[in-house]
Amino acid sequence: MATQVQDTKNQDAMLRAKLFTQNTRRFQQVVGAKSATEGSTTSFDLPKTRLLSCIKMTINAVLTATHASLTAYTPHEDAPFSLINRVEVNLNNGFAPFSLTGFQLANYNRTIKTAPIVNVGTSGRGENIMPLVSSSGGTANAIRITLDLPVTVNPRDAIGLLLLQNDEINPVVNVILNSVANIAPASSGFTFALSGISIRLTTDSFAVPAEKNAFPDLSVLKLVASRTETMIAGENIFHLPCSQTYRKLFFAIYDTTPVRQLDSVITSNIELLVNQADTPYRINPVDLASMNSCEYLGDMPKGVYVFDFSDNGIPNLGGARDYIDTEKVQEFWLKFTSSTAGTCQIFYETISRLS
Repeated sequence: MATQVQDTKNQDAMLRAKLFTQNTRRFQQVVGAKSATEGSTTSFDLPKTRLLSCIKMTINAVLTATHASLTAYTPHEDAPFSLINRVEVNLNNGFAPFSLTGFQLANYNRTIKTAPIVNVGTSGRGENIMPLVSSSGGTANAIRITLDLPVTVNPRDAIGLLLLQNDEINPVVNVILNSVANIAPASSGFTFALSGISIRLTTDSFAVPAEKNAFPDLSVLKLVASRTETMIAGENIFHLPCSQTYRKLFFAIYDTTPVRQLDSVITSNIELLVNQADTPYRINPVDLASMNSCEYLGDMPKGVYVFDFSDNGIPNLGGARDYIDTEKVQEFWLKFTSSTAGTCQIFYETISRLS
């Protein structure tokens, strides 16, 4: 009987998804552009209309680099994304289903697009541009950062859509910036200045279908969050939040500087443990980095690793076969041994069903 009920629910969901596709229309609308300054927080109120699928964020700025004789400067290893201290989609004055640093968001984007798109160029029409020119008179380098904040699990499926025309939801996007030193660290003889910062948001949404049976299932919410843990020189066990279903798990290792570290700093296999006794993933760090390169058509940055449970052959478009459901799990651990002390940034994408 229980199986029949579940089959009926699955059939209903499939029919509703099909009808939604037939009865909706896609919209891409600029929310607006705002000027910003170093260290500031810029907030955008999203229009309370339609079903939100994704938010595209574009940041433009001018970095002026001056040096008496050198014609190029060395940027921060995470630049230009390190200009962004944090970006979050905030609902109901505190609940944030999307909250990452700029560098974390860039790496998250690598798993939903092909890696070359997220790479940083020094010129051209690409999404992320950071020229590296300096001169004795000062050279104005036009920086562009373009990153997506998708609230659905992928562009194909209507899982995670947010109904913005809801009196109970007050959608706000907060963009918190760092200072110029976070993208161009102080260096002997150089002077750096940041100006002309502007932030623009564009929403990707769908019309609410008029037909009742075509209304999508909004009971599943996607959460993207991060945390920073202390990493010791020795065995590290990081306890991850339970009661959620994991689609992706990222981590990045830093020394105390902080500078991202090489694969050789991890001197053991990387393990994911469920309830201590079950270890579904045990893999060498070099092999995991190599797998990530194959999955995303390009290398992840040094020190960054991804367990992508949504990849059943095509990253981000796979089914739920390999998701890790921790709803009834007491412990979910990330474990490895490090030769260097520092920090470990852990960020993840999970889905939860609303009660």
